[in-house]
Amino acid sequence: MTSPLICVAPVGDRCGEAATWCAAERALYWCDVNRFLIHRLGPEGEVRSWFFEEPVTALSLTDSPDEDLLVALGSRLILWRWRDDRRRDHGFSLSTWPRARLNDGRAAPNGDFWIGSMGQNVGPSGEALACEPGQGELFRLRPGGAVNREVAGIGISNTVCWSPDHRVFYFGDSQANCVWAYDYDPTSGAIGGRREFLMGFERGAPDGSAVDAAGRLWNCRFGGSCIVVVNPDGSLNQIIEAPVRNITTCAFGGEDLTTLYITTAAMMTHEGDRLAGSLFALQVDTPGLDGFVARL
Repeated sequence: MTSPLICVAPVGDRCGEAATWCAAERALYWCDVNRFLIHRLGPEGEVRSWFFEEPVTALSLTDSPDEDLLVALGSRLILWRWRDDRRRDHGFSLSTWPRARLNDGRAAPNGDFWIGSMGQNVGPSGEALACEPGQGELFRLRPGGAVNREVAGIGISNTVCWSPDHRVFYFGDSQANCVWAYDYDPTSGAIGGRREFLMGFERGAPDGSAVDAAGRLWNCRFGGSCIVVVNPDGSLNQIIEAPVRNITTCAFGGEDLTTLYITTAAMMTHEGDRLAGSLFALQVDTPGLDGFVARL
């Protein structure tokens, strides 16, 4: 059973993404791709926001003793600390920028950071552009700086997450309306054995996802006004209706990881979609998995 969605922060994001829970701070971070923003929801419910010079697309906790977050901008990765807004270059940049940009990304169980890309669809002032298909790639960044290109020819890279036993890796392409499951080796970090997992679901396109302790994938549907919950065997578990059209990504948080935080997008919708772009929360019975940390 789940509770109704509640609006936590009506921030009006053009494209909210990258929900990331930090248990040590009891805070949630997320971004607005098209307004070049990072938001932080603090433990008392306060929201702070910071501007950046490019689209902000993905976030990850790190093992940095300086409390840095790993931040994916459109063209590159940086390290950022919210307390004093310190920003440092990470070292990785996307060679195909500005024709393509970085998109969804998360840390893996072994500390690697996985980040996908897509055709450029954000203009210099944050305006929405058409996305050229086939420009996306999926990269694995290993501690120390080594980079592996794992997948190429993707439309829009989305959904980067792992099963509870760390044996399955989920990755999707929004343009192809598909999420794949790969065999994942938790020791080496390698993937293989790709198979179809969630294909052709009729409501919207697959955006970001999270996995709960039972191994179910919670996939946000851009344009579909819902989150679809899929069992580990690929069968449909339930559909959670949402009060807005574009559901973008989600992350489990709260003290017991039974609060699902959900980002949304106000772009490509209509004036009557009054809560579009808000941050929502949903209480669930089965806790989610805690986020992994990128090793620098």
